[in-house]
Amino acid sequence: MFKGEDKIDYNINSAKLLEIKELKGFNNEPGVLEYQVKVDFDFKKLITADDGVWPRFIILKKESEKSGWRIDGVGTGP
Repeated sequence: MFKGEDKIDYNINSAKLLEIKELKGFNNEPGVLEYQVKVDFDFKKLITADDGVWPRFIILKKESEKSGWRIDGVGTGP
């Protein structure tokens, strides 16, 4: 839990999802899905990447039948 003086400042002004594609053939274990997405980022400061369209790879994992799908990882490559 964050206190009043604690603040998380993300470096993203906006992120627009442009494309999403399920990746198959990576021999994912049951209950795991992987997607490649293209996102148009607008950053507050150019620290680790420039503004523009960047691919990201999202791994979803089904923790249990009742919980549904959760983000397990986000990366820049499969």
